[in-house]
Amino acid sequence: MNKILVLGLGNSRHRQLFRQLEDVVRDLDLTAPIEQVMDVETILASGVSSIPAIIVNGKVFFDGKTNPTRAELRRLFVSALASPSEQ
Repeated sequence: MNKILVLGLGNSRHRQLFRQLEDVVRDLDLTAPIEQVMDVETILASGVSSIPAIIVNGKVFFDGKTNPTRAELRRLFVSALASPSEQ
C-alpha cells in the first residue's frame, strides 16, 4: 500500500496542497491514505528542505516554495506510483 504524507504547519499553503493532493488521488482512483504531518520534530527528521512537502513511500516528491498545480501533482503521481514493470 502506498503511504502519502503531507508535511506542513497548517498554514494556507499546506491546506491548499493537501486539498489538491486529495483531488489528484481521487482523480487517479488511488486508495492510498493521505496523512498530514504537522509535528515539527517529525518534519525536521524527514529530510525535507522546506514545507509544505509531500513524501510518498518514504521518498520526498515535493518540497518547495511554490505549490505545484494539480496537473503537476498528477504527473508526479502517475510516474511515481507506476509499477516497476511500467517504468
